[in-house]
Amino acid sequence: MWWLGILAVLPFVVALLLMVAWRLSSGKALMISLGLTILLAVGVWRMDLVHVAGYFLYGLLKAFDLILIIGGAILLLNTLRKTGVMDVISRGFRQISPDPRIQAIIIGYLFGAFIEGAAGYGTPAALAAPLLVGLGFPPAAACIVALISNSTPVPFAAVGTPMRMNMANLSAIVTGEGGEMTAFTTEVTGRTVLYLGVAGVIIPLLLVVVLVLFYGKERKVSDVIEMIPFSLCAALSFIVPYYLLGTYLGPEFASILGAVIGLVITVLMARLGIFVPEHVWEFAGGRKVRQIAAASMSAAGSGRVKGTAGSDRPVTKAEMIRAWLPYALIAGILLVTRIPAFGLKSVLSGMAIHVSSILGNDALTYDLALLYSPGLIPFALVSILLLIVKRDRLTRADVADVFGRTGRQVLMIAMALVSGIGMVQIMLGSGVNHSGLESMLTLISTGLTAATGRAFPVFSPILGVFGAFVSGSCTVSGILFGPLQYQTAGMLGLNKASIIALQMAGGAIGNMICIQNVIAVASTTNAVGEEGKIITRNLAPCLLYSLLVFGMFVIFG
Repeated sequence: MWWLGILAVLPFVVALLLMVAWRLSSGKALMISLGLTILLAVGVWRMDLVHVAGYFLYGLLKAFDLILIIGGAILLLNTLRKTGVMDVISRGFRQISPDPRIQAIIIGYLFGAFIEGAAGYGTPAALAAPLLVGLGFPPAAACIVALISNSTPVPFAAVGTPMRMNMANLSAIVTGEGGEMTAFTTEVTGRTVLYLGVAGVIIPLLLVVVLVLFYGKERKVSDVIEMIPFSLCAALSFIVPYYLLGTYLGPEFASILGAVIGLVITVLMARLGIFVPEHVWEFAGGRKVRQIAAASMSAAGSGRVKGTAGSDRPVTKAEMIRAWLPYALIAGILLVTRIPAFGLKSVLSGMAIHVSSILGNDALTYDLALLYSPGLIPFALVSILLLIVKRDRLTRADVADVFGRTGRQVLMIAMALVSGIGMVQIMLGSGVNHSGLESMLTLISTGLTAATGRAFPVFSPILGVFGAFVSGSCTVSGILFGPLQYQTAGMLGLNKASIIALQMAGGAIGNMICIQNVIAVASTTNAVGEEGKIITRNLAPCLLYSLLVFGMFVIFG
């Protein structure tokens, strides 16, 4: 019954076509695919409507606690922008080094990783690229650097949301097979930081290669070679803590704390001249490029936020300390509430809302620990405290703008999350039917197994890249293809945690070339019209990183 396999995969195909060919947003495309999935579940698989509604509600609830996290992260970022804190941080970076190669590593790679760990969802590239343009980078170069950098930390964005979301999406399958979700999450996280971390050591050097090859004055190999020591040290300063934190503390800490450690070490290296080349590398065109870049920023409407008058003057140490205090507070709260030894983890996670037997289905149970959600504590908490502290510099209109802007951004993301998770949960539960058919995902997995055999791991990260490319999100890529990869791994007798780690890695790497991120970053730097060039130049780093990640799977299993 080959045609059933085609019907089963149809919702995925429709979603991808709508996003690529018709340029619909992921939210609208997934909503249409959700409707198609319901029609197939009722009309072909002959599921009861009550069961369909139950699996959709389960998906809705799974999405809700993750929307809280995303909403809190976005609220924090909008608060930092409105209060001028982000502007102070930005100006501080400009004082570290005059060499664009070092600026690319510190701002694009490490500061971008920190913002990814704190907020995620496209904000790192959208923040880092305008900063780089302000330092004199050609707009397209700034976009390329920001997007290539926004890969390694992505599975642990917004204190681990993509990983948490994908684990939540898989929980029914894992527990249904007798697995334990905490142990499975720990294993997947450990393998993800291993694959992306070891392979990602090349990322800072790739940034240098791209800058020198496409934007250098003379494009000399020596301009790359002399940066190898600094690039490797910068990579290791992030990757080593990234791996240790992800392996031993969990998905919440890998990117946000790993990036803080990497930033401190690398900034000190640059300040002290450790492994810093003797001559300052320049873009082709030198000062002219910087003048064009400044004009681009002006045209892109990157005006200063409220309260940043005089932002061309040097930033004092006291100002930098005050600017970083909100992030320090967030890191402290996360550590205290996530490490069991402090005693708060069990208390906060134990205060949960429990929903059992959703619409009479005993297999569907849900727990929401509101006070344990990082969206509320610490993100929303720190945002509100900051608004209170800065209240003398803010009007009611400013505060309303922060919350209004956050609400609009969250609403757009929520549509995609609810539709995507609801669709996948219905497909997972479609095995409970009156037709005698296996579930939609099982049929697709059977087809993939027959088509690829033991070579499936080669395609696993590529599937993740493709999902991110069309949806604009590592999270959505995992929602779409994670359960599929899990079931296929089971059929082939492969380590399921390793395959899910490859999916997460691929979804992260796909951020380099995903259409939505490219368009968003280009619009913030006035590089509109150069999107094709950006994707083309990022394609080789994307494929190289994917190949290296597969190599890590071959070596480490």
